[in-house]
Amino acid sequence: MSASQKPGSQASRVRHIRMDRSVREAMRLLSAPDVDALIVVDGACDETASFIGILTEREIFRSMSDKGLETLDSLVWMLTTPEFVTADVRTPPADRLQLFCAHKTNHIAIMDGLCLHSIQSIWDCVAEAPHASTAP
Repeated sequence: MSASQKPGSQASRVRHIRMDRSVREAMRLLSAPDVDALIVVDGACDETASFIGILTEREIFRSMSDKGLETLDSLVWMLTTPEFVTADVRTPPADRLQLFCAHKTNHIAIMDGLCLHSIQSIWDCVAEAPHASTAP
C-alpha cells in the first residue's frame, strides 16, 4: 500500500520513519509532543513509500525488557507491528472503540480511502466518543 496523506489532514502530525533506521532514532521521534506512533515505510517518506507497519513506544519497551539497551541499535522493522488495525475516517468513535477492544491495541490508523488521515490512540477516541448522560 502506498504511503500517502490527504493534504491538510491530521496526517501532518503523523510521523514516518524508514524501515532501515535505528530504534534509537525512532525513540527521538516518539519523544516529540503529540507523537504517539510512527508509520514505518519502505522507501522515501513520501507518496511512493510502502507501509510496512506501525511502531509505538510499547513495542520498544517490550523489546528492551528482553534484550536491554541493545534494542536501541536494532533496525525499526525488527520491532514493527505489520498488521495494524485501520478504520475509515467516517467510522463513528463508538465503533472505533470496539475495534480497539476487539484487537487489543492502543493505536489504529484512520484512513480516507487509501490515504492515511491520522493515527488515533484509544485515549483520543475515548475523548471524542459521545458520553452517556449522567442525568437521573
